[in-house]
Amino acid sequence: MVRSGEAGWRCAGSYAAIPGTRVGTIPCLERLPLPHAGSTIVARRSTWPASVFSFFRKDKPEDLMAFLREGQHEFASGPTYTLVDAASREVGIEVQETRGGLVQEFEEAAVLYANGKVGEAAALLNRYLLEHPDNTDPLPWFMLFDLYEASKQPEAFEDAAVDFAVKFERSPPTWAPRGQLQVAALSVPLMSYGEKFGGAEQLRLQRFLQDARDAPFVRVEVSRCPAPGDAAARSMLATLDQVEGMSRPLELIGGAGFAVRLGAAHQGGRLGEAGWLLWLAVLRLQGKEADFEEVAAAYAVSFERSPPAFRPPLALPGGAGMAGQGAASAAVFHLSGVLGPGCEITLGELSRYAVGRKQIDIDLSQVPRIDFAAVGLLLETLIHLGVGQRTIHFREGNEMVNTLLKVVGASQFAPVHARTRV
Repeated sequence: MVRSGEAGWRCAGSYAAIPGTRVGTIPCLERLPLPHAGSTIVARRSTWPASVFSFFRKDKPEDLMAFLREGQHEFASGPTYTLVDAASREVGIEVQETRGGLVQEFEEAAVLYANGKVGEAAALLNRYLLEHPDNTDPLPWFMLFDLYEASKQPEAFEDAAVDFAVKFERSPPTWAPRGQLQVAALSVPLMSYGEKFGGAEQLRLQRFLQDARDAPFVRVEVSRCPAPGDAAARSMLATLDQVEGMSRPLELIGGAGFAVRLGAAHQGGRLGEAGWLLWLAVLRLQGKEADFEEVAAAYAVSFERSPPAFRPPLALPGGAGMAGQGAASAAVFHLSGVLGPGCEITLGELSRYAVGRKQIDIDLSQVPRIDFAAVGLLLETLIHLGVGQRTIHFREGNEMVNTLLKVVGASQFAPVHARTRV
């Protein structure tokens, strides 16, 4: 439902290919001409699918920046989203246009950092400070300090601290590293499965298994992998078994969608026994014990043999991939590590923690970075958590993380509070 305003977007509910993107389909967005400025837009929650941000690929940050600029007279922080109760008693999302916002360079630096381009983000912020000597906003300085802390660059931090003290004539922040990009900075073996598995893929698999022996953890990506045939399923199972035999934690990227495709293949009668076992392995790696047990029971009936037992997946090292292990205290849900692809387990824990609570404080003090590829799932989680007059707050995040949350609109669902500095 559109009430008034200057310009806006509506999800048409269908899907259409958009040239220039790296995915086949995304929600079809229709441009809405609105009568006048100072607008309010209300969209039913059901018209904002979870995939609305999925086309902002990790390697395409410019897509997000272009989307955020679209329809704005000047680059601003984007629309404000507030959950409302519509007259029909349906839950909706109220979108109110706002003015002002972050400086473009700050936003671009946050997106670069979210893509792991630490050096480029630091260079952009330093260049901004050099080109704007009269700037009195401490935000770019705090962004630099937090970037240097997270990436373990004490010398650069101290140089910036001296310049800060001279410029502002007050004490600079002190070096107080919290969550750091330690494991995330290491080379992590990645094996990607696509639509085919031929000779070239076999060679990549051999190299992957060799590198896995010396790695702290490994990544297997199945985002574009269809439900495999029996031979391919056996090969994938063997790979997972070898990694487990090395006692290496495994981050499964795209596991949720892959499990759905395996389930659809079962419904269509196209899943052999190896495919069933792969389905169980994928559910186990996602930590979905209830789903695992349901599929295991069906496997036992279908093949008249005992299914494998559920074992919790090995935890990723701190600072790696899917954000360590979320932990809940009496009032605060703590996240740790890089929130990246495959963070379904951690955000699922957050959703379970939220049950029965009217306020959730999410502590980001041990999160050095939110990966750009995790933005869509994070926004989806925030939308679901915000239903039912529940309030959510982000606290103690570093300024690189906080700025990204504002850039992508997460701060409109959950206020972002600056970290405590010493």
